[in-house]
Amino acid sequence: MGFGPEFDQGIVTIMPPKSLGTPYPAFVPKTDADGNDIAGIRVPEVAVPLATYTGWGLRATPADETIPTGPTFSPGKPATLVDGCDANGQIIKFAATAADRQAAGDPRLSLAERYQDHATYVNLVTAAAQTLAHERLLLDQDVQNYISAAQSAPVP
Repeated sequence: MGFGPEFDQGIVTIMPPKSLGTPYPAFVPKTDADGNDIAGIRVPEVAVPLATYTGWGLRATPADETIPTGPTFSPGKPATLVDGCDANGQIIKFAATAADRQAAGDPRLSLAERYQDHATYVNLVTAAAQTLAHERLLLDQDVQNYISAAQSAPVP
């Protein structure tokens, strides 16, 4: 940080500092075409998705606000959240139809383009859950929970 030419001797002559340095990069996992993480165990929600799921969410300040720096910055003040992003991650739903997807400019396939019908979706979730159970990564009770959730999911 640029606290002045005498900072090496412990003397701060510029406050707040002129430069806060380069911002640190935000690293996130590689993703598939849907934006879902490739690495790790692909639970049924990710293997047979209804949305893009991120385990992270960048915090941002809207364009009409200045980024707080220097003595006016309050570390205890919560960051302004944009687009529903927060430290808990994001869920970005797929469009229902191809027309909806194209109107929104979304490159990800819509639900109707992914799943021929509701039964196809339920069968894919069932297979994904059973595979994880066979690999000893999911309990039988959880398999049933995934299947029940898939049966009530809003898939065309």
